[in-house]
Amino acid sequence: MEAGEAAAAEALEVERAKAGDEAALEALVRRHEGDTYRLCRRMLGDPEEAMEATQDTFLRVVRALPAFRGEASFRTWVLGIAINVCRTRLTSRAWRDRQRWVSLSPAEAERSEEVVPEPSDPRPDPERRAWAAELRRALGTALGKLTREHREVLLLHEMTQLDYEELARVLGVRVGTVKSRMARARAALRVALREVWP
Repeated sequence: MEAGEAAAAEALEVERAKAGDEAALEALVRRHEGDTYRLCRRMLGDPEEAMEATQDTFLRVVRALPAFRGEASFRTWVLGIAINVCRTRLTSRAWRDRQRWVSLSPAEAERSEEVVPEPSDPRPDPERRAWAAELRRALGTALGKLTREHREVLLLHEMTQLDYEELARVLGVRVGTVKSRMARARAALRVALREVWP
């Protein structure tokens, strides 16, 4: 199915869900819950918190679905809600009392979503595996040093492959703001990586 056909099919499914079709709603949730969870997981750094944030996101989606006008794609709209849910959790008192960082360790994150790919050799030597693990830890530490805005724009872009216009809709800012944040975020990440990566 081509992108245009898929978008049209999803738009029809959204309309059916808005009309009360539970099967359509369930299909929409199934299609988008993986991306939503991974985004929440990276932003919050804790699997249980990410699961709760994902559930909270879809509760809000269900409540707000009648007001969804389709100005952005359904996926973009859902990710925008997830960002807001994560922001609320991160600024809550419990989260302010604890410092969190974003882990990119394969033991804590899904292998399919690693930012730093494993070497292409299916059986890398121990030195290469150790190097890749150190790089993931360093990248996680460096991401943890970024501001919330910079971390959000980088994670959203790298994990969801949204273009600048979609990122602007999710973040609720102008396209120019997304571009400047992205440039500053990449520069800040380079500086932070230099501090933790030899």
